[in-house]
Amino acid sequence: MTNKEKVRSRFLLPKKRLREERKKRELTTLYMADLIGLKNRRQYELKEKGQFPFQDYEMAIISKEFGMSETDLFFSR
Repeated sequence: MTNKEKVRSRFLLPKKRLREERKKRELTTLYMADLIGLKNRRQYELKEKGQFPFQDYEMAIISKEFGMSETDLFFSR
């Protein structure tokens, strides 16, 4: 396993806390995709499932929308 693969497996985990908070607020994946400027909800869903990384600015936008820290939403286990 390469170093990059190790890092990806460590940090590209499903964003369970993010999903819980989104559902608690009754927000759709389409709304979230629009919020961060993605073309469709599928792109957002793949990021939320941990298959693709969120960009820094996307994490900042979502954190501001939820009124929570990026650490709590994206890096809590």
